Amino acid sequence: MYRVIIVLSFLMCMPGLKAQQVATYFVSMPDELLLQIEPNRRKDMIDFFQHGQKGGITNALGGKSEIIAMSDKYLKVSLSDISTMEIRLLTKDTTNVIAVIRTVCAPACDSQISFYDGQWNLLEIKDFFTLPVDADFFVSREYDGRDEALGMVDMLLAEYSFSPDNDMLIVNYTIKDYLPEEIYKQIAPFLKKEALQYFWNGKRYELKK
Repeated sequence: MYRVIIVLSFLMCMPGLKAQQVATYFVSMPDELLLQIEPNRRKDMIDFFQHGQKGGITNALGGKSEIIAMSDKYLKVSLSDISTMEIRLLTKDTTNVIAVIRTVCAPACDSQISFYDGQWNLLEIKDFFTLPVDADFFVSREYDGRDEALGMVDMLLAEYSFSPDNDMLIVNYTIKDYLPEEIYKQIAPFLKKEALQYFWNGKRYELKK
């Protein structure tokens, strides 16, 4: 924790990074959370992005990593050909909460979301977000055959993403890229047409009705 505080203090004094708050947290992210990119290489990635240089860096696993979007409170990184990471800074009771989404597409995209305090201590997901279940992506029970269609799904696959422009969290159901085509055709009529949208109410993410 002491190392994280020192890094944050140092980075806030760096030219070009003071306004880019999310960049300071990206660089100070503990190594165990981002093993393939050491802090100095993360600084290089930020510099490349700010100067419009494409191509990113070669990470510790021999692959390519690149920042593809960054603002004061939002950052998206391509970690490899099949994985990305997004960071969104949220404010709860005047303190920063760091929300992180990791997504792997192989080929169906599936995401995990985590929440941390300003010193990168892991927080309880349930305090900030209720994880969706398969039924959330299906239409209401009044449709005949809906429950049978839901029973055909044996795995929850969903892709999370933060809006670059605000605190909205969007969750897309990606089961189409996993199920055999003949089974997906049977459940498709019972799926909601729109992605799930969650808004930040200042304390937690709430599903938009």
